[in-house]
Amino acid sequence: MSKPTYRIISIRNCPSYSERAIDWFASKWGIDRKEYEKSIYDCINNNESLPQWYLVIDENDEIVGGCGLIKNDFVDRTDLFPYLCALFVEEKARGNALGARLLENARIDGGRLGFDKLYLCTVHTSYYEKYGWKYIATGHHSWGDTSRIYETPTIKQPLLEKMSDFFAACIDGYDEHMLKNVEGCKEGYIKMAELIPDGTETILDLGCGTGLELDEIFKRLPDASVVGIDLTQAMLDKLRQKHFDKNIKLICGDFFNINLGENMFDAAISFQAMHHFSHAEKVELYTKIHRALNSKGVYIECDYMVTEQSEEDKLFEESVRLRYEMNIPDGELYHFDTPCTIDNQIIILKKAGFLSVKMVWRMGNTTIIVAKK
Repeated sequence: MSKPTYRIISIRNCPSYSERAIDWFASKWGIDRKEYEKSIYDCINNNESLPQWYLVIDENDEIVGGCGLIKNDFVDRTDLFPYLCALFVEEKARGNALGARLLENARIDGGRLGFDKLYLCTVHTSYYEKYGWKYIATGHHSWGDTSRIYETPTIKQPLLEKMSDFFAACIDGYDEHMLKNVEGCKEGYIKMAELIPDGTETILDLGCGTGLELDEIFKRLPDASVVGIDLTQAMLDKLRQKHFDKNIKLICGDFFNINLGENMFDAAISFQAMHHFSHAEKVELYTKIHRALNSKGVYIECDYMVTEQSEEDKLFEESVRLRYEMNIPDGELYHFDTPCTIDNQIIILKKAGFLSVKMVWRMGNTTIIVAKK
């Protein structure tokens, strides 16, 4: 009999689980549903570090565990935060170290959010010590009870992750995150599809991911032939599942090192894929894209772009600093946002050989540029 599989998700990244999560937490702790409803609503909709909520999902998509990170757990020690709260694992799923995994996940996410320590209130006296938590004080609740307060350091992971590892880790909530949490993306997918020229038969999609842009493009051009390139096989698998009946060739790899051919495509596209590379890297890649397009070909890029040179400079300088500190060789792809200004993006595309380059649409920082040969 195969061992059951479980995954931990963030409700902020997977908001479709919110209603089920509210009911589940309320049923386990006997606290008014409205308390969880408000906190989970804030988790999804507020652009703040707290609150955060996590679920353990089994292979049948059932909730079997969960916990939260909140500012205060109904205790008088408001000087300490964030508090880990509502840790629970269903009896049927116990024995699989899910509690330990939830605790570790909270410590990692707490570190990512910028906290040095986590705290919790409990009446238990032996469980949390096994995982490195230290008893530090007694807390008092407004209803007269007391709790033991524990602390633990967060886990600070490197700020730079390998590009493929970063996207593989966020596959479960990627589509929802892009459609609901990144300003302009939902509208950008639709706008990009509208900008594909009528009669387009062949499309090159760089950084195609799970194919959110293709979802819209295939509504207009269901018979288009697509070559999609992405670093993350799990995302390509998801794309293939959605569009199994389409004429798609999927390549898992680094598009800097893949031969894109010459005069092969009517259109090339990329969506939120190019804001990780230097000017020089982009000139090299865009030159390859230029060669891959036919004489009337068009390149459409929807990406994170900024308007101020100072903002671009700050992010590129930080990327250089982190790569130096982590001793990352040139050419290795690590995830860190380095958006260009719109003006610089236009200049780079022209350096690569495109004659007509225009910004045609923008919502928030999500910007579309159309480049023609």
